[in-house]
Parts: sequence; structure tokens; C-alpha cells
Amino acid sequence: MSALSGKICIVTGAASGIGFAITRAFLEAGAIGVTMVDLHQHGLDEAYADLSATEHARVLLYAGDVASEATSRGYAAATIKKWGQVDVSVQCAGIVLPRQPLLEVGVDEFDKVMGVNVRGVFLGMKESIAAMVASPSGGKGCSVIVISSQLGLEGAPGYSAYSASKFAVRGLMSAAAQEYGPLGIRVNAICPGPIQTPLMADYSEEEVVPHVAKTSLRRIGRPEEIAATAVFLASEGGAYVSGASLKVDGGWSQWC
Repeated sequence: MSALSGKICIVTGAASGIGFAITRAFLEAGAIGVTMVDLHQHGLDEAYADLSATEHARVLLYAGDVASEATSRGYAAATIKKWGQVDVSVQCAGIVLPRQPLLEVGVDEFDKVMGVNVRGVFLGMKESIAAMVASPSGGKGCSVIVISSQLGLEGAPGYSAYSASKFAVRGLMSAAAQEYGPLGIRVNAICPGPIQTPLMADYSEEEVVPHVAKTSLRRIGRPEEIAATAVFLASEGGAYVSGASLKVDGGWSQWC
């Protein structure tokens, strides 16, 4: 039996990078269906085109701003309408500002980061957990995964807003794990180190090299390596893991 046989999943930020890698990994692991959530329909359409014809029938596309309550309610309801349950929710959508000192971060910029990275995760967790409880399982065996960051374990100069947001989602994760564990819902965070995603492509080699140098493996990680961890947490393999912040950072955290 495949790791995610019988599972219905939601993935936000699913059109590219880590989110798309998780979507593909869930489908390969046997998920019955995956709702792919992202801001723009054209991005979802491009990601959909990269999936196989057999995978198309197991995917639902939902475009919307995750910081909007209407979006989180909408994608949870659409998932229930199509498949009748929610078993796994991955809150992956996120943004980062260009590197700048705290004194140069505008209030509007800070609010935008917190809106997507924290409010979006809060809303997604809220609606997903409600859908899990209302599913036939009543929540038993369900899994919520939030994508934090290595910078959600330690701050970094130039990334004050992003670091704050990634610390915050770990707080949401920890509280929810304690609140809904008795129902059988596991809630965990993945904390990636530097990963080769479209966001990373926006940074110069001068900015990236110091991050790579801090990893024991001396390389940037691949989205598929984060996706493998998500499959573990979503499956029975991670059945006794809850309230955890898993470091998938190539050994960066040993220097913290």
C-alpha cells in the first residue's frame, strides 16, 4: 500500500517550488486527491500542465489570496465538496522581502509578510482542522504541516519580518498540536534551510554563498527533499510525531 493511499490533501503555495514538489510527491505517494492552492490561476495552470494525464484527475485547482478568509473557507469547502473529506493540509504559501535592515522595513511591507505568512497559515489551519473534524474520520489520522524555516529557529540580519513570521507559525503549530492531538490530528512544522526555489533565484550569488557555507553538506537543498519529509509527516510513518519542528537544512542548525 502506498504511503498516502486513501488520503485527501490540501497544499497552499502549490504552483511552484516546495509547494509543487509536495503536491507531486503526495500524488506519487498515492493520495486520492490534492487541492492545489495558489494566488494566480495562470501559475496553477502551468503547474497543472507539468503533471501527468493520470494525475490531472486527482487534482483540484483553487486560486486565491491565502490571507483572505474567503479563500481559506473556499478551498476547504471545495475539497469537501469534491472528495467528502480532508486528511492532510500543508500550509506552504509564503513570501519574503528583499534583504534589508529592520529600520528600513516599511510598516506596509511588514504587514504584507505577516498577512501571507502568518494570517494565511492561521486561516488555513483553522479551516482545514474544522474540515478534518467534520470528515468521516473525525480527525483521527489527520495531519497538518506548516512550512516554517531555519530562520524560524534563529533570526538573521536583513530578514526581520520573514524571521518573525516563521517563528510565529511555529507557535501556531505548537498550540494546535496540543489542542487537537486528543482528536488524533497531528500538527508539525518543517524548517527548511536554503532550498533551490524561485524565491532563491531572486538572490545574488553573493547573498546565497554564506548560507550554503553554513550547511554541513555544503549545498543548497532541493524542493523534493522537503517534499519527502512532508510525505513522512502526512503518512503512518509519522504517526507518533506531533508538535515537532523538523530541521531539514543540510546541517545548518548544528551551528546555531
